[in-house]
Amino acid sequence: MDGLSRRDFLKLAAAASAGALLPRALVEAAAYPSAGRRGGLPNIIILLFDSMSARHLSLYGYPRETTPHLSRFAERATVYHAHWSAGNYTTPGTASMLTGLYPWTHRAFQFGGLIRRELEALNIFSLLGDEYYRYVFSQNLLSDVLAAQFGADVDEHLPPTAFSIGGNDLLMDKLPNDRALSWHVFQDFLFALSPYLPASLVGGYLNSVNSLRKTSYYRAGKVPGHPYGAPLLANYNISYTNERVFAGVAAEILRLSAESSRPYFAYFHLYSPHEPYKPHRRFTSLFVGDGYRPPFKPHHPLAGNFSDDDLLHKRLIYDQLIANVDAEFGKLMDTLETAGALENTWVIVTSDHGQLFERGDHGHGTNLMNEGVLHIPLLISAPGQDRRQDVSVPTSNVDLLPTLLWLTGREIPSGIEGQPLPGLGVLAESERLIFAVQAPYNSAFAPLKKGSVAMRKGAYKLIAYLGYAGVEQGFELYNLDEDPEELNDLFADGDLLSRQMRSEFLAAWQQANQPFLLP
Repeated sequence: MDGLSRRDFLKLAAAASAGALLPRALVEAAAYPSAGRRGGLPNIIILLFDSMSARHLSLYGYPRETTPHLSRFAERATVYHAHWSAGNYTTPGTASMLTGLYPWTHRAFQFGGLIRRELEALNIFSLLGDEYYRYVFSQNLLSDVLAAQFGADVDEHLPPTAFSIGGNDLLMDKLPNDRALSWHVFQDFLFALSPYLPASLVGGYLNSVNSLRKTSYYRAGKVPGHPYGAPLLANYNISYTNERVFAGVAAEILRLSAESSRPYFAYFHLYSPHEPYKPHRRFTSLFVGDGYRPPFKPHHPLAGNFSDDDLLHKRLIYDQLIANVDAEFGKLMDTLETAGALENTWVIVTSDHGQLFERGDHGHGTNLMNEGVLHIPLLISAPGQDRRQDVSVPTSNVDLLPTLLWLTGREIPSGIEGQPLPGLGVLAESERLIFAVQAPYNSAFAPLKKGSVAMRKGAYKLIAYLGYAGVEQGFELYNLDEDPEELNDLFADGDLLSRQMRSEFLAAWQQANQPFLLP
């Protein structure tokens, strides 16, 4: 039987009576399994906003009102307040969300890395099965390459440039049958624009010339309404406006709702508020002169060399761009609601990682593993949900895949490291270990020797900096309930809690390395 069986429903009801809140839509689905369109299976929409830190959303208590529309959406959603990404940049974070595995297991922890071949079938598209029409649109090329690895399980895959301006120069879009190989060969090798990537002498020059030809699309003042220039995917000659992208997303969801003969699973990975920060003119005066200054945090020895004033300026424009994205999200939801396109549909709002503006560092993919880059939003709205629910226990984005399998009556394969999210009829496990891994310096086929790993257990967070010169085994320990800004490092070698947390972390680290040790 599609959806929940009677036995499953009785288990959930028992859990609800023990204190978990069961959304009305789940009760209705269990009682009336054949109700709704397309055999009762729900549609599922994931809206992922790249680099959106929960620490910058007024929804989560940030002092600048950056997200009034997300706050409105939250009034009929389950809101997760301690949700982590399993990685601090797109490749590991997205790969973990789509597979339910931590980076040290799926091994996609390098820039543009892919899932271990023997594990690639453990992806949400495959596990939902062909009862669903499976759809992908990702503006981020790293996420797009991951989705391409699962191409056999995807019914429709729009190119990253689908709603861009200025044309499409991506050779990987011209070779759709092998997007991953063409990305590595062309976009991030022969024709790379970044000074950190090894472009060929001729290919890099030609791409630079083409970039100059297209500067009218993203130079300051050249695109109406964008005084800083249009948003763009740095290094790839792809410009866009959020108005155009969100209008495209709305049109695609309306099309899927009208045309698909199956329930659909649609994954939208949208680039903003990723840097470079280029908000629309309507938002460029927001928060200017409001006097807000975050708590001072000393520069970290493994961080970059950004000044505090530079970080304050970048934070301001980032906050403006979040407000811009939030406004477009509000229009998108209004359009879909008015059209009736969200009936029998779960809507999930999240991010792949956050963004850092502290301790001398900016951005993501850094050596640091502080909350700004790990704490991401998660809001889940069930079909027919009409009230807000808040969940404060720690959760991870490895939990999203098993949650969707559970909600749609699918089996959760053994080996999946996430678990169904609390607040959806499942009791919370407050003392479980949750991990986030940053390890781009390592081979994907060997034990990890160098990297930054965060581990959370209840209120406590341990950060391990392993293998860095001069910091052979550096640990930091914080109580996030009492010290959410991570200002007071509690780690001490002689302290019992420090020893216990370090021991649990090292055991997990060694277990993750075990399959890659030589016999």
